[in-house]
This record gives sequence, structure tokens and C-alpha cells, in this order.
Amino acid sequence: MRSRSTRWRRAAAVALVLVAVGAWCGSRLQDGLLAYEPSRLVLDRRGAYLGEVPGAGEELGYWPMPYVLPERIVQATLTTEDRHFYEHPGVYLPSVGRALVQNVRNLRVISGASTLAMQVARMQTPGERNLGRKAREAVEALLLVRRHGHEKVLRQYLAIAPYGNRVHGVVRAARLYFDKPVEDLSWAQAAFLAGLPQLPGRMNPYTEEGLRRALKRSHRILRALHEKGVLSREDWEQARQADLGLVPRPQRMPEALHAVLEWSALSRARPEPISTATLDLEIQSKVANILQLNLNRLDGTGAGNTAALVVDTETGDVLAYVGSRDFFSEEHRGAIDFVKQRRSPGSTLKPFIYGLALEKGSVTAATELADTPMDVRTESGRSYLPENVNHNFLGPMLLREALSNSRNIPALRVLEEVGVESTLRFLEKAGAGGISYEPDRYGLGLAVGNLHVTLEELTGLYLVLAHEGETRPLRRFVDEPVAPSRRLMTREAAQLVRHILADPLARRPTFAAGSALDYPYAVAVKTGTSQGYRDAWAVAFSDRLLVAVWVGNHDWRRMNGLGGLMGAAGAVHEILDAVMPEWRPYRPVLDTFAPPGGALAVDVCPLSGRLAGPDCAHRKSEWFVPGTAPTEPCPFHARVKLDRRNGLRAGPTCPEREVVTRVMLALPEEYEQWARRQHLDIAPLRESPLCPTHPEQLEPKVAIREPRGTVRLLYDPDTPASASTLRLTADVTPSTEPIVWLVDGVPVATVSWPHEFRWSVRPGQHVITAAMVHRPQVSQPVTVVVED
Repeated sequence: MRSRSTRWRRAAAVALVLVAVGAWCGSRLQDGLLAYEPSRLVLDRRGAYLGEVPGAGEELGYWPMPYVLPERIVQATLTTEDRHFYEHPGVYLPSVGRALVQNVRNLRVISGASTLAMQVARMQTPGERNLGRKAREAVEALLLVRRHGHEKVLRQYLAIAPYGNRVHGVVRAARLYFDKPVEDLSWAQAAFLAGLPQLPGRMNPYTEEGLRRALKRSHRILRALHEKGVLSREDWEQARQADLGLVPRPQRMPEALHAVLEWSALSRARPEPISTATLDLEIQSKVANILQLNLNRLDGTGAGNTAALVVDTETGDVLAYVGSRDFFSEEHRGAIDFVKQRRSPGSTLKPFIYGLALEKGSVTAATELADTPMDVRTESGRSYLPENVNHNFLGPMLLREALSNSRNIPALRVLEEVGVESTLRFLEKAGAGGISYEPDRYGLGLAVGNLHVTLEELTGLYLVLAHEGETRPLRRFVDEPVAPSRRLMTREAAQLVRHILADPLARRPTFAAGSALDYPYAVAVKTGTSQGYRDAWAVAFSDRLLVAVWVGNHDWRRMNGLGGLMGAAGAVHEILDAVMPEWRPYRPVLDTFAPPGGALAVDVCPLSGRLAGPDCAHRKSEWFVPGTAPTEPCPFHARVKLDRRNGLRAGPTCPEREVVTRVMLALPEEYEQWARRQHLDIAPLRESPLCPTHPEQLEPKVAIREPRGTVRLLYDPDTPASASTLRLTADVTPSTEPIVWLVDGVPVATVSWPHEFRWSVRPGQHVITAAMVHRPQVSQPVTVVVED
């Protein structure tokens, strides 16, 4: 016995010598506890795994320990790694001596005798395993304990030790393997984790053999805890037989990979290692499935990709974020996040133009707007004739119906009144980016999609309407404070726009009853189609959810006539129907959106928007903010005196026997051509030349009624000259005066009432005028360009 103890004392002495020898490089020794960049774990709002941003060395974990070290994990760790931890200064000499003898005898390292502090030193400054290295670790362990104390060294070990599957630190390991905080570990789970750092690769809990090894070691640790008196026999037996509660390896949802990237990037700037996203993966899965089924239905239309956002309108929480149809699709460039891509929004910006006009007070929901051909001139002098998407015109429309039917021409007229720059300023304040204020950059085309926006920006814009004119920024983490709102539009204007967008009857005739835009509960909805059918959009919001969907192609390829109604609105409807029942189910769903507070309902003529008169065949009720209701009667349905001999208006000099009175549709002059194409029986605008009103009292004038502005025609040489003609008409006062039509200054025809002529077109640019034969009055010129 004496010789054995002597041998141990000598070994210990040698160990101390080695430690002293290793200390010659003291300036290069690590005596600090290193800080490691932690990984960032992101969970969905229900606690399900969304994704994780790796920390230092692309590893996971390095999370700080709680303020009070959990007893169970501390006891299990010290029992297996360093039973004498609090009894030595960082190096346990008996163990060092024993290991030294074994290593010298075998001329290689077969026993480490590493204390917990030495393991911290090795993990902080890893290197090749040899006697010199062990000496360095021993010196660093002594320095670490002397400088920081035992508890901080223990904390460092528990924060950086490897637990397999790229995980460092017991806090992250507890989340990975048991999905619980380290404070809540059972004795069985604590012992299981405490044994992993020795051989984390060979004791991988996600392999059958690794799990067997890990369980075997954990049982040894539990026995040791019992032998130390930490565990009673009853507790020991319970721990051995308890269900470990190992959870499956977390997997990223394939349908949420764009969301994973989005939230992972945002989590880097957050101080907490665990962030809870507003995203709901159950809703995410439903939305992704609906979008895929929608694309399947659209097979053959040329639609290749889709994206969607679902938002809680009350908080701005993003509940679902689908960036493409399939992240891994090379054909459709699925890795592109189309929530972030700027695309032409088509008509989806129209509600904000109308809202600004309502706020300005220049219009009401019953203002008459002309859906007739419109000659648009840009600041640079260019002109063009815009069209509606279906290439027809509906004549006089009230603002409610013009917006609900998404007519282009009325929207352009309203934008002309509101102003392009003021509209851009509003959109920029509401979150639209990339706006240019260069002249002619957008023009009136702003109303039909010239300003490209992202799906995310469009969602933010519609939240302004959902919040009655106030901003509601999108929120991505549940602990993120709700940002203060800013009022961008008057409450009354926003409420009225919302009321219009939720009115199914106002959408007729463009959108038939029973379409995807009709809901059994209150939903404000708008579709959009970009030029050339490159983008299809639909945005809708109820009293609790907002859904925005885009359909198109990554390369801007045209789809086969697929617009917002058929391409995106159906998916929006299905998403709302799927999510609404489970979102805030405790609150009754609104059947309808209320009109503006204090608004008055007034019966108006559905054609003119003025007070319905006795001769109006129909009437409708419209809401008006106090002080904006019409006061004048409808002028469109009137009793008109006609000259029975020609059907024109009877002047005061017409004999009474030749005058008849009829109730007729008396439209302004701007609707005459439209009414003629619709074959409507409208009141004539001109007086009968058979009973003129004292010609000497009338101011003579001549104006070309048709064509207007600059007209561009395509010349077809194969078409007979008799068929290649352009109709020329003029308004002449007095109507009995004849006129001469001139093309490029050359007379081509002299005509009397009704002052019409068909001119045979020929290639080139021509200037057309009309001049009175017996007077000096000449019309303003009209330019006609005939391209061959």
C-alpha cells in the first residue's frame, strides 16, 4: 500500500512539473470565457418549428444558461464529467497522475483525466491531442477557475458543450430533443443529455444504435446519482422506467421556405435566441395547398407561378407567407420570392385614387363619370386613346359602379382631377416604394398599373382601407409592439371606398352574380389585371382577415387572357372560407360593412346620380356624407319637345301643331356617339332647322365632333376605297349653315345639315378642318395619321 501511494504522489508531482513547463507560453494562454454567436430559432405562433439561423461556426445553440442553474442538469453533468468539480482549482491531481502513468506506459494518450474546466479550455482552444496539449489545457483550466470561479466555468461548459446534431449547449439541446426549457427536464432527460458530450457523434438520438448507446450511458448516470444519494431508490426506479419523451427531429415545412428565409433574416437582429413569428403553419399549409389547386385548375392558361399573403387586419400579423408555387422548381424559378417582386398591379390601385377624390370633396359615390372614349395627352405632348379591358364602354356611370366594375376610363378622369403627383405622395406614405417623380413617368397610366408594387406593399396599402384610412404596418413577431398608426385618408372616404368594394350589386354587369367576388359575409374585394395579362391579382379583406394573391410568370410571359377574376379571386375566396371559421371564432362575423358615420341615404337616379325625379324609370339609394347630397333633380330623364317633322328639338318658333312632347333620355353631348352605338333612343341635341331661332341672334360657330384629338389608322391597300373611309361630323350654329370639309387645306366636300361626310383615307399625316361656306368661322384642326 505504501509503494502504491508513493507512486501516486510521484505521478502527481510529475503532473505538476508538466503543467509548469506548459506555462512558459503564458501570454498565449486563454484565461477568458469566450462568447459565441448563438443560433436563432424561429417558431410559429403555435410553437411549431419554422427555421433556425446557425450561430458560430455554422453550429446551433450557444444559448446562455438561465440565471439559476437547473439542479438536475448540474447534478447529472457533474456526476458524469467531474465529481470533484468544487474540490479542485481546475485540475484534479489524482486523476492527472493516474492518467499520466497510463499515458507514459503506453507512449500515447489513452486517458485524459480532463476536469470540466479542462474540457472548457479544450473547447475554447481546440487542438491536437498530446501531452503538451494536455498540459496547456491544465494551465488554462487553473487560470479559468482562478479568474472566473467555479460557477461561471460550469455555466460556460453547459453553454458550449457539444450535444450532437450540430448542437452546442444544454439549453438548445433540451429544446431539440425534448422541446422544453432546460429547467423543465426530468431526471431521465437530464441524465440523457449529460451523457451526450462524451461521444456526441456515436450517441446520436436520431439513430437506433446511437439512441441505444445514449440510453445505456444515461442509466449509468442515474445509478451514480442514486449511489451519491442525490436520487432516492424510488426516484431512481421511476427515472429508469419513465418515457424519455424524445421528439422527432424538427423539419422545415417545404411550403414555407420563403417564409423561413424571411423570418430567419429578421431574427438575426433580435437579441433573443428564440423568436416566435406571427406566422401560423397550419394556415400556411392550407394557403399553399389552395394556391397549388388553383394553379392546377388554371392549367392551359399559361399561369406558372403564384404568391400570397394572409394578414390579421386588427394587428397586422402576417399569418401566411407563400412566395412561390414550389421553392425547388427550376422551370418556374420557385426560389424567387414573388411576395417581394415588383409587378404591375393592374387596377388594384384604383380604390385609393377614388378615395383621395372622395376626401377632396370633388366627387361623391353618386358622381356621374363618363365611360366613353378619352383622348389622353401627356406632358410631352404625346396623345393616346386608352381603353377598358373588355374594349367597350358603358356610357354614364356613377362612381360606385365605376369603381366596382373596375372601369379604366372613369378612373383616369378621377385621377386627372386628383392629380398624379398627389396620388404618388399618398402611395409612398402608405408604403409603396421605388416611386419616381420624373415627368411623364406614370401619367394617368398610374390608374391602370404603371407603378409597379410588391404583393407585400399592396397588402399594406389595403390595410389602410381596412383600418378606415390609418396605416397598420405588417407585424412579423408576436412580441413586436404594434406600431403607431398614421392617418393617410379621412375616415369617411376610406369607409365609403370599403363600402363600395363590398357591394355585390354595384359590380354588375361586369362581374356576374355568383362569381368569386360574392361572399355570404362582409368582404371588400378588388381584382387587377396588368397589361397583356402578365399579372393577375386579387385582394380582399373581411372584419378580421386580409388576403392578397398574385398569379403570373417569372419571365413576365403573357397568360392566355387570364385576369384577376379567373386567375386569383377564386383562390382568395377559398382562403378566406378556409381560415375565417377558426380565426377569432368568438367574435360574430360582420354581414356588411357600415357606411360612413353620420352618412345619409338619399334616393338618386342610377344614371345621373342626381335626385330621382318623376320621369326616372329607376332609382337607387346612395350614401352621402353630410353636406354632399345632391340638390338638383335628374336632368337625364326629361320631357322634350320635338319637331314631329324630323324628330329634332322644337325651337320656340316651331308651330304648335308640329310640336310633340315625349319623356326621353336627355344625355349630354359627350355621350351622343356612345348612345348611337348602343342604339339608344335619346333626345336630340340639335334644334330643328325647320323652325330656327332667329339666326341673326345666334353666335356662328363650327366644331368637329368626330373624329377627336389625334387619330391613328392602319391603311389596308387590299380594302376597296369605298370601305376605307372615315366619318366626319360637325356641330354647326346656326344649323342651317352649310360647311366645307377640308383635308390638308384642300376642299373635299360641301355639306348642309347634318354636316356629315365620309372621307376616303389615304396613307400619311393629314389635317382636317371644317369651315362655314358663307361665314369666316373655321373649326379647330384634327390630325389623322394613316399608317401603311
